[in-house]
Amino acid sequence: MLDLHSHILPGLDDGAADWRESLAMARSAADDGIRGMVCTPHWMIGVYDNTRPIVFEQVAALRRKLQNHGIPLTLYPGSELRLDASLLQRIRRREILTVNDGGRYALIELPEAIMSERLEMFLWDMIVHGITPVIAHPERNAFVQQHPEKLANWIRMGIMTQITAASLLGLFGSRTLEFTRMMLEHRLVHIMATDSHGLHTRPPILSRAAERLEEIVGKDEAQRMTMVTPHRIVSGQPFSVASPRPLQRRASLWKKFLVNIGMEHKT
Repeated sequence: MLDLHSHILPGLDDGAADWRESLAMARSAADDGIRGMVCTPHWMIGVYDNTRPIVFEQVAALRRKLQNHGIPLTLYPGSELRLDASLLQRIRRREILTVNDGGRYALIELPEAIMSERLEMFLWDMIVHGITPVIAHPERNAFVQQHPEKLANWIRMGIMTQITAASLLGLFGSRTLEFTRMMLEHRLVHIMATDSHGLHTRPPILSRAAERLEEIVGKDEAQRMTMVTPHRIVSGQPFSVASPRPLQRRASLWKKFLVNIGMEHKT
């Protein structure tokens, strides 16, 4: 398996606190069957200034430590980029990192709730410039939960999505678990990753959630989400994904879900 989203680099954000914790996370990931991990510390203006050189330096240092300790885990550089109007310019100037510095796929974190009306234009602009946005953990986003049809439209435009393994295990609550299953059933998911921040809070483990994933989408699709697609993204290969299933086919289920979580469905 290849973990496309992790906070294993120490001291850069709210992930690993020091090298000891980073190494422990790496051992845990390797023991779980994860063979590759993209290091994606947060980048957020005024909060986490994790520019390309900073991340590169930390990845190189952790690679040396993994080799010295005999931990079989391949690391790739990256960032979790908080949505900002300057993102495209910064990526093109190579100030901040795309996945594996390939310039082809960018892991994007959306705001927690309210979305700008210009978001769709922003995503389309990235696609036009040859960068595919990979939306991190949309199943945990309140706006996306209220407006699943928006996410479906973005996927038809060309964006991709990554869910968190912990969401499928119910560790973010029954609301997020139910929404994650609905996303999977409607082909609104392309990758599953750990988004690991430590050993105890969201650990770097994929295998348990991969078993749940296989029960929902089947073995082949589960392998695509944890192995095939992440490897293609890391290597910068272009590829297309299946169109989402029409949400109208299960409109009553969406309505029931939104009622259960106390939200009104607005189109």
